[in-house]
Amino acid sequence: MKKLLAVFLSVVIAFSLSLSIFAQSESDECNCGNIPVIFVTGFAYTDLVANAGTEEEYGAFGVETEAITDMIKRLILPLFEMLFTRNYDKFAHKLSAEVNDLFYDASCDENGNPKNPTVDIEVYDPPSPYHFRNTKSTFRYDWRKDVFDIAAELNDYIEETKRLTGHSKVALRSESMGGAVTMAYLHTYGYDSVETVIMQSSAFEGIEMMTSLFVGDLELDPQPVMNYVGNFLEGNSTEMVFYRALYKTFASLAFNPVVNILEGLIVNIKDVVYEDCIKSLFGYIPGIWAFVAEDSYEEAKEFMLDEEVNAELIKKIDKYHYEVMNRKEEIIEDAMANGINFAIISNYGKAAVPLGEQSTNQSDFLIDTKHTSLGATCAPYGETLGDGYVQKIDDGHNHVSPDNVIDASTCAFPEITWFVKDMMHTWYSDGYNEFAYNLIYTPGQETIHTYPEYPQFMLNNQETEALEPLTKENADTQSTDVDYIALFELLIASAEK
Repeated sequence: MKKLLAVFLSVVIAFSLSLSIFAQSESDECNCGNIPVIFVTGFAYTDLVANAGTEEEYGAFGVETEAITDMIKRLILPLFEMLFTRNYDKFAHKLSAEVNDLFYDASCDENGNPKNPTVDIEVYDPPSPYHFRNTKSTFRYDWRKDVFDIAAELNDYIEETKRLTGHSKVALRSESMGGAVTMAYLHTYGYDSVETVIMQSSAFEGIEMMTSLFVGDLELDPQPVMNYVGNFLEGNSTEMVFYRALYKTFASLAFNPVVNILEGLIVNIKDVVYEDCIKSLFGYIPGIWAFVAEDSYEEAKEFMLDEEVNAELIKKIDKYHYEVMNRKEEIIEDAMANGINFAIISNYGKAAVPLGEQSTNQSDFLIDTKHTSLGATCAPYGETLGDGYVQKIDDGHNHVSPDNVIDASTCAFPEITWFVKDMMHTWYSDGYNEFAYNLIYTPGQETIHTYPEYPQFMLNNQETEALEPLTKENADTQSTDVDYIALFELLIASAEK
């Protein structure tokens, strides 16, 4: 009898929950208290495939390993020939032809239109009526498209979500390129359908790595390369500190000669590869231009594109840069004035992609912290702002991080910008997600002063996956001071097991 009663109660509870979730079937508005959350994904969140859903489907970006392996095999002989003959141009032409062939299906023509019309993203997640607490619907898109075309798809996704859930507004969690898409959406469709926007590691101000590529800056140096690989040696557990100490002691022996060889190769083949491959393969994709930083945009256009050949493409990308990126602060201010709760989460503590002059920037492994925070003053990776540093803008609040690496007073919106140390780009921990949902479900506009447990500067604890306030005591997350006694005890314990 008790089991039957338990089953009956479970059915009643489930039915009651379903009534709240599908409330629109009985009324025009759902009053469940759980706002629908839409996750606006970033660049290449879902692979591109040709002939999606058919037996002939194959990868167009996120190419199969076999295709990459075959390409490398075909390049081995030309590489050795180049080493003996020093005919760099011949190898560069061969390399460019192979790369163009490998990524042909993901490429666009001179007007920014896909060359292969059968290519699409591998997975679409349609809008859903489900909106339990701490859950989300995932908006995926073809990142090659013009950002405004993607924003139009987001608008349709939002409107359908509202219809299915019975809510008049949604919350947006926008990561990486999704930040650019969200900004284009707000500029085009206004603010009536959105209650909260969280920009997390967002590329709404560009990425220095892509900017370097688009202005021809392909310098490589051994130390930034070693720093970048070292990003994966995270945490301060006894064994991780030991591994990091070994790595920093011996890595230069391997990296210095290899990187120097690669740098020499890049210098000799760069001009040909740009003309044969990079300009047309990457420069003709409208979506990628959202990653070019504002202060280098005109230089990048002049370097990568032809005013006549690429006139239609230039018209598309100019619209985003002039109407959205150049007006980002104004758009955010208008959004907040119209009742949208806004939050910016920026990560730091990771070495930047080791490409060009930006390779010493403070970053989240991919996007520079100064961009994801809209203007924070950052010490170069591995350094501090210096002894006696005083924040640049005195607004009555301290905005300098406990580790003296970030000055948030120079952000466009310092009171609503949080920083998480040691959080990789979009590799969110449980604690990070908990923080984001806390911002979404708390009524009103939160600030860095709202929650003692979520101050402006936090640490992503690698062992517990929790966010904790950053302090002078826990800020050193790159320690190489090995506790040999603890290491010995760990080895003994492992041996006993």
